[in-house]
Amino acid sequence: MRSAVLILVLGLAVVACGDSSSSGDRSGDGQTAVAVSGRSFAEPLASHIRPGVEVVAEGASCTSNFLFQLNEQTVFLGVAAHCFSPDTNGGVDPCETNNLAIGFNQVIVENATQPAELVYSSWRAMQEAGETPGSDACIYNDFALVKLHPDDIANIHPATMAFGGPTALASGTAAVGEEIYLYGHSSLHLGLRELEAMTGRIVEVVGGGWSYDVTTDTPAVSGDSGGPILDSQGRALAVTSVLSVGLRADPLRNGVVNLDRALRYAKDNGFIHRDIGLLTWSDFRPDGSL
Repeated sequence: MRSAVLILVLGLAVVACGDSSSSGDRSGDGQTAVAVSGRSFAEPLASHIRPGVEVVAEGASCTSNFLFQLNEQTVFLGVAAHCFSPDTNGGVDPCETNNLAIGFNQVIVENATQPAELVYSSWRAMQEAGETPGSDACIYNDFALVKLHPDDIANIHPATMAFGGPTALASGTAAVGEEIYLYGHSSLHLGLRELEAMTGRIVEVVGGGWSYDVTTDTPAVSGDSGGPILDSQGRALAVTSVLSVGLRADPLRNGVVNLDRALRYAKDNGFIHRDIGLLTWSDFRPDGSL
């Protein structure tokens, strides 16, 4: 949904993140995403623009995931694509939705002094690329980038709220059982830190590796749409996309998008520059103390 909480899906499977299309997986098997070094950062502050800050577009609120950089003057903040579609909760296939226009420049970012600009939405991109509605790519690819205003670049910090990192980009496909760390800025958490910073694990790989089903160790609590997911090594693993409630032993799950795959899709299809890379922070604290 386009709101401060997750998309709620009632059923036995997560709906809203995926893989193959009529033209096959066009993202290829090569790893094209990179990490960016050379920028120096002091200790992170609550006043910084960081992974986990709130992003609002036309009244719809989501959590941001990670920071990305093309050069010293061009920095992006990751979000979920569904945060920029009025059809998010309408049962419309992502490859058939209405979406905010690329270039929409009234994206409000927590701690920023100026609005950001929407520069990439996987939901729009897949429509332009001709992906087949109902394919894994259409169902699971849920990633967007907003470009920060130059006035705000001096106030960025790559450290994820609570946990720090990302130490690098996690490449390929993670395994079932992998421990994860996720942060969500949902209003449902009532500002309680222990409900925002959570641990969990991957319980299923879905969509041919496009997405993971994950559970958290906090009963009945989950991450927030667009929020960052770190793996056990503090690497940027995924982006929260959807919450599924079903009839099974672990009825409450998050569907999270494989970030490496989402980035490769955007790059391999020419929607974003190949040199855009993840901004990293070497200090990863699994205890959530950062």
